[in-house]
Amino acid sequence: MNLAAHLLRTASAGAIGLMAVTQAAAQDSGSTAEAAQDGQAPDAQANAPAPPATSANDIVVTAQFRSQRLQDTPIAITAVSGDMLEARSQTSIADVAAQAPNVNLQEAPATYGPSIQAFIRGVGQGDSTFALEPGVGLYVDDVYYSTLQGSMLDLLDLERVEILRGPQGTLAGQNSIGGAIKLYSKKPDGSGGGYLQATYGRFNRTELRGGINLTVVPDQLFLRASGAGVKKDGYVTRYDYRCTHPDSAVPTFASSDGCKLGTEGGKSYVAGRGTLRWVPNDRLEVSIIGDITRDDSESAPSTLLYVGGLSGPGSSATAPYMVNGVQLGTPTGSPFISYSPYGDFAQDSFTDSPYVSYENYLNYAPRDGTAPYAASARNSLDTWGVSGQVTLDLTDTLSLTSITAYRSYNAIFTSAESSPINTALTANDVTHHQFSQELRLSGSVDDLLDYTVGGYYFDSTSDGGSRVQLPTLEFRQNDHVESETKAVFANAELHVTDKLSLIGGLRYTDISKSFEYARKGNPGSIYGGVAPPALAPLDGLVRVFSGDRVDYRAAVQYRWTPDFMTYAQIATGFKSGGSNPRPFFPSQALTHDPEKLTAYEVGFKSDLLDRMLRLNVSAFFNKYSDILVSVSTCPTVPAAPCALPLNAGEADVKGFEVEANLRPIDGLLIDASLGYLDFDYQTLSPLAESAGVTLDMNGPFVQKWRWSVGGQYEIDLGDIGTLTPRVDVNSQSSYYSTAINRPPFNVVPGRTLVNARLTYRDPREDWQLSLEVTNLTNRLYYDGLFDNRASTQSIQGRPGRPREWALSIKRYF
Repeated sequence: MNLAAHLLRTASAGAIGLMAVTQAAAQDSGSTAEAAQDGQAPDAQANAPAPPATSANDIVVTAQFRSQRLQDTPIAITAVSGDMLEARSQTSIADVAAQAPNVNLQEAPATYGPSIQAFIRGVGQGDSTFALEPGVGLYVDDVYYSTLQGSMLDLLDLERVEILRGPQGTLAGQNSIGGAIKLYSKKPDGSGGGYLQATYGRFNRTELRGGINLTVVPDQLFLRASGAGVKKDGYVTRYDYRCTHPDSAVPTFASSDGCKLGTEGGKSYVAGRGTLRWVPNDRLEVSIIGDITRDDSESAPSTLLYVGGLSGPGSSATAPYMVNGVQLGTPTGSPFISYSPYGDFAQDSFTDSPYVSYENYLNYAPRDGTAPYAASARNSLDTWGVSGQVTLDLTDTLSLTSITAYRSYNAIFTSAESSPINTALTANDVTHHQFSQELRLSGSVDDLLDYTVGGYYFDSTSDGGSRVQLPTLEFRQNDHVESETKAVFANAELHVTDKLSLIGGLRYTDISKSFEYARKGNPGSIYGGVAPPALAPLDGLVRVFSGDRVDYRAAVQYRWTPDFMTYAQIATGFKSGGSNPRPFFPSQALTHDPEKLTAYEVGFKSDLLDRMLRLNVSAFFNKYSDILVSVSTCPTVPAAPCALPLNAGEADVKGFEVEANLRPIDGLLIDASLGYLDFDYQTLSPLAESAGVTLDMNGPFVQKWRWSVGGQYEIDLGDIGTLTPRVDVNSQSSYYSTAINRPPFNVVPGRTLVNARLTYRDPREDWQLSLEVTNLTNRLYYDGLFDNRASTQSIQGRPGRPREWALSIKRYF
């Protein structure tokens, strides 16, 4: 592996040198594949069965390192074009899960900052700490985004999105144990043109988006640049509790604006992306890619849903809930009156809205004797990246691809418990830097074999700084994490006949990861700036995970007719091990092993009724082992407070997925999806059982059912233009937010949401006017819960956005 790492570093230096010479920043789709937009068939592999004539809804994907039609790829994939993303009013990565079966993507609660919680087929990760690895691989133009922080992406100028369901251990590598999500931006191609779009909507939503496609040097050098500026008011209002409840003992932070202190959930960011593409001849293509985002948004929306201990309202008898001598209410949650599905747990009678918080982001009576401390009400992210992709055709049947990338971000965010008491005020300032290099050699042997071999190198450094306040502890931390990955891989597809193909893949991965704890006292504290005695032994302590792993994939694919293909496969994947990021005592500074998964899958892809109906179906059975869960009662002394990730045991996960597209007449499109998931623990470790996990519990973020139905019809208005109404309905079952199921306290209720859009286009299709309404029925729902009863006797929820409307005008040129 030392030789492989040396070769990869050498290639990286050459690629970075080329990037420095060109002096360009931009972002490319990372693939030579494009959807067939003009009705002509995309380039097909010479040794593949002749595909049926393509249609405008065909999308070409690159999941197996080469260009293939979606219907020719033996993997469960949801592929969405950029045009369809716009038609569905989808602007963030979390939105794309609405129509993907068994895919759960959502913005994280305030505790985890500007991040995403991503699960596919019940496998993923919800905690954004650097100590834990994602369970779903996220790629933008073939560059791996290694943390959940910084992955809540704006869908800017995309060609397509590919969601690969099931473990992608050989095709994507580590941490794609649940699947992978790949975003591909539009490439500069010399065709010229561009667009400008302006949007205004509820909560003063103001957006400006645009893109331009230029030829710099005819037939050789092309540039595409795009950008977005977004401003939107928050939808959760923060009130001063003493102002709304004059008899309360809580200090006032009086406001002249009807007791209002501010809002949460507001957005304010600008983003830009560019691609400089050089094609000097028909054998060489070089793309320099760059992106930047400056996000200074408000704190993530959060409301208090419950006050009380782990055992429920009766756990503290009838004693009032006291913090620092201030009564917040009784253990039933009073005076917080609920307008949510959680019962009489939350909110307040001052307003009839569930979108209310009494958070002031101020610790006015610190337990360590310091002066009052105010945290910034932010959920901000400054991120940028640059990458270079070189594709060289060495011969007519052999090509070399190099992908070199560097990314960096800084995130500042604050979380508390949405009450005026602030028992859990935490201010975070985290940074991350990563470098990656990938080399691929792809070729073919006559009509018999397609293959790809390659290597991958990844190196990252992260620092997680926080000022933490809990009822029994206050401290500062600045944990330092270093990670290195080296891998080699090979994938091959043998065409036994013009209908039968055998596919195999192997990947060897070597990982090392260190976590260094830093624990200090808050400035001016009674401990003189050093760590509190209980935490002092953690300061400077290092925990290390290292290991290697071989993943494999074996598949058989058979095309019965030009319109019907079946496949069966076995594939593996893993999520890297690590250490506990939040030990409150040295006894809790424990490491954990990698998660592992072996998946068995069968499926078919079909175009029926003279290609009027597209129907794709898959069924799977997963053997899931060393499942990582986080528990709030540690199998150590002391047992609480606790936030310990541990390997719980083994489970069988099974389910099926259906995706359909129907075009019964010209202009009418109906699309639908259905996913079913069943999670069943088979064995549990003694540590997991002692922490409260039982065999009858469900896994976190596991939704039994997900379905969606959408439809649009383009109405021809003749010389006036066209009018296209579209309606989307998506639904999901309830799920548990934590591994230890304690209904109803950590149940995120199911929901059904309706979105609608009406789009007018002029006859020349130069202008487009759209009216959209999201959450049409104004359904109150929650994207997630943070059950922190073990530490602060409270539960916070992240309410989803209420009904919103927006009007957009778009000009193509």
